Amino acid sequence: MFILGIILTLLGVGSLVFGLMQNNSLEAQFTSLLSSGSVDPGTIWIIVGAVAVILGLVLIILGKRRSA
Repeated sequence: MFILGIILTLLGVGSLVFGLMQNNSLEAQFTSLLSSGSVDPGTIWIIVGAVAVILGLVLIILGKRRSA
């Protein structure tokens, strides 16, 4: 459970960074505006990343408690 928590936390941080880069990219915003009408293409990545980081940290804490 501890290893899964670390992996989930790292993937969550990666999703957060990717989402922030998408929201700050003028090209990604313009493409998203033309294709779907949304100007925040990275918002879903930010939400998924935040949830993954929280779940990963919970799994890390539970894994440490279980092994101690």
